[in-house]
Amino acid sequence: MGLESARGDGVFAGQLADHARRLQGEAREALARGEFTRASALIGDAELLAEDVHGLVDDMERRELGELAMLAAYDVRGAARPAARPALAPPSRRMRIALAATLALSLTLVEC
Repeated sequence: MGLESARGDGVFAGQLADHARRLQGEAREALARGEFTRASALIGDAELLAEDVHGLVDDMERRELGELAMLAAYDVRGAARPAARPALAPPSRRMRIALAATLALSLTLVEC
């Protein structure tokens, strides 16, 4: 159930990110037409949407970590020999995608 839910959430996050990109495009068009108030509103909406995507991905990561921690509690191999842990694990694929989308959105908004 957790995996299917994560896929659904991932698809939803992707759709939100696509919508944020559409808002950016509309903001660029509004700026080109000189509709500064509309462009400002669209940029604000895109920023709020990007924050929502970031929060959604963060919640998905927390939920996945919780599920993995529950599975790890039942795993007895750790008691047999402790595994070496890296000092700093690289971010997951979803987190990298969310950060890249947020960075791209920020750069696009700065260029506008």
